[in-house]
Amino acid sequence: MVKLMNVNQLVKIAADAGIKLEPATPDTENLYVYAVDEENPENQHTVYVGKSTDRSRSLTESRVQARAYIDTIGLGFSALVVENNATRHSFRFDPSAFDPTAILGQIESREWAGRSIDALKLRLDAHTPETPALSRDEVEAFLIRVHVNTGRLIGNSEFASQWEASNDRIPNLAAVLAVDIARHNGTLPLGTEVAAGPDVEAHDDAE
Repeated sequence: MVKLMNVNQLVKIAADAGIKLEPATPDTENLYVYAVDEENPENQHTVYVGKSTDRSRSLTESRVQARAYIDTIGLGFSALVVENNATRHSFRFDPSAFDPTAILGQIESREWAGRSIDALKLRLDAHTPETPALSRDEVEAFLIRVHVNTGRLIGNSEFASQWEASNDRIPNLAAVLAVDIARHNGTLPLGTEVAAGPDVEAHDDAE
């Protein structure tokens, strides 16, 4: 079965990691999520995450969403939003309100360690409302990486690579730890049962 994430799950995972996404309007948003337009919140599955600097971004994407794509050369974003009947959920993240306590506590309690974790701790320990540890742009990447690190599908291209060399970057590290928190507080299953597959014979490419 395909694994998807709904808006409420994403917002809760972020909140439990100290990243509060407050509901906003297109005029006040600085982050947004497109999700399947369903009455049941459990079925409001996320398909795209983005950031917004001003109202023009919302208007531009609304125009792109309306473009034809079936019988013309169009944009994938149009197909993604229309085919999934997705609507925009507006949020606002205030970097000064970020609270690193939960992530730092997870590092300590679960004994996360290593050079990249040390770099993350250094950043989080230096957080103040005047000099926030996470920017809006980093939280956009964080939200996308939450999907990637839980195996949930997401329609973004930037930050969503399955093979990228940015595993040690702050947004991905924060996402990994946020997911760890979510797995241990019940927001996500603690583990996933995976059926054993057939043995695969190794091949030497040099042969």
